[in-house]
Amino acid sequence: MINATLNLGILASSPQTLPVGKHCLINVDQIKPNPHQPRTHYSKESLDNLVHSIRENGLLQPIIVQKTETGYQLIAGERRWRAHLILNKPQIEAIVRTVDDQNQAIYALAENIVREDLSDYEIGKAIRSIEDEFPNKKNLAAAIGINRTDMYRYLAFDSLPEFILNDLNGAPTLLSRTAAEQIKKMLGQHKNSDSVVSFLETAWTLLKEGELQQTQITRFIEKKLQEVYELNQTATENVLLNENGSQLGRVNQTEKYWTVHLNVAGVNEHQREQILNFIRKLLNEQSGSVAS
Repeated sequence: MINATLNLGILASSPQTLPVGKHCLINVDQIKPNPHQPRTHYSKESLDNLVHSIRENGLLQPIIVQKTETGYQLIAGERRWRAHLILNKPQIEAIVRTVDDQNQAIYALAENIVREDLSDYEIGKAIRSIEDEFPNKKNLAAAIGINRTDMYRYLAFDSLPEFILNDLNGAPTLLSRTAAEQIKKMLGQHKNSDSVVSFLETAWTLLKEGELQQTQITRFIEKKLQEVYELNQTATENVLLNENGSQLGRVNQTEKYWTVHLNVAGVNEHQREQILNFIRKLLNEQSGSVAS
């Protein structure tokens, strides 16, 4: 998990980044959402609970905003602001501060994680949205308090098919970063083959229906691929029998090769030469030149 506490401490202790602001009342309709807000999904139950708390007890902690040309922009506290909109409250207590774009994005991400866990998908989108503010992935990972290995797990969502991303936009908790990385790796290994994507669609449907766990998705696909492989092997395998019905060997066909397996005990040296000469002659007649 991102080291949110560390980052909030860094921001709060930097007077140039977050100068001490005064508490004031701001008109709710003058406030615009934070464009770097990482949360894409708000739990109705959670928001309803917050609305009830504010109705009964008032706002326990002010939101943080910064001044813009047309009003104010949220830095932190979007759920509290949304609750005030629901309650039709004309004003909200706020602290006005000044934050640059880079730290505004980090602050919004950290504040959300501290107050209520973001899904891995939302964290991944948030990280992706601020990566241009940093010279490289190393600096980005250091700024948000995670190692690069874990950061790449969050970013693995970008490589998933559109049908998964569409569902995650509405239900971001469906898939963890670890499962996303596993799926990304499998798609890469099979170069996004139609079969793998098709099996992934089936697995994803089962996941949404509660019949498959996310940690089982790649194993489900591997099993389906194995079944297809074994079916193809059976369909393209010819068994060689003698007049008595005993097996002499078998011939397997793949996309590029024929493989002949003969029972050594049933073939003497003379027969071996006859077989090889027959194959050479047959292929020479077809291609005109096959080296022995």
